[in-house]
Amino acid sequence: MLLRALDVMPFWREKLTGIAYRRLSRVDIRRMYRVGVLNEAEVLAAYSELGYNERDAKRMAAFTVKQVLATQSKFTATNIISAYTKYMITKSEARSLLLDVGVRRENLDFIIASADYKRAWELTDNKISAIHNLYRKEVYTDDKARSELLRLDLPAERVDVLMEQWYIDEKDKPPRYWTTAQVLGFVKAGLILPARAKQELFNVGYDPEHVDIYMRSIE
Repeated sequence: MLLRALDVMPFWREKLTGIAYRRLSRVDIRRMYRVGVLNEAEVLAAYSELGYNERDAKRMAAFTVKQVLATQSKFTATNIISAYTKYMITKSEARSLLLDVGVRRENLDFIIASADYKRAWELTDNKISAIHNLYRKEVYTDDKARSELLRLDLPAERVDVLMEQWYIDEKDKPPRYWTTAQVLGFVKAGLILPARAKQELFNVGYDPEHVDIYMRSIE
């Protein structure tokens, strides 16, 4: 050992000893930054010590910071797009936030355009649901419902399928009956005859004894 030490000039001994130490790995750097052992400047220095040139060391440091922040906040590109499609943030805010979580600038236009399509589809779905609701309540006739669907620029085939499905749903729907209170109120007001009232009570499931008692209660 003495011979080896003497073979190296004093000027180089400290430098050779310095490069003999094991450096932090990229995983070590990310973990230590995540728990607060390293700050951003120390992250940059650590990447420089790994052999990255100044440009790439800065890139790696920026990547590490963004990745850790995104992980810790559980804030992802999916969250941003979801907020944008629900009109919670503007397009410019969405672009800025996507960049912050590490999305590449050249991919932004495609991502935002896809979200715009999703917005339009969801709006159309909501309008279809509104038309269906009015059709179920018999506010819209078949012709009116079909006309409103066509105004959404839906393919005629799609409109045909929807109308057929809605018609089947309505056809299979059980008949609507008046409540007991409504039946008794209508017969007392003279809006229906006692015979009709009895039939309505039978329709909602009452046996003859109960029907008779209800009818006598309003005499």
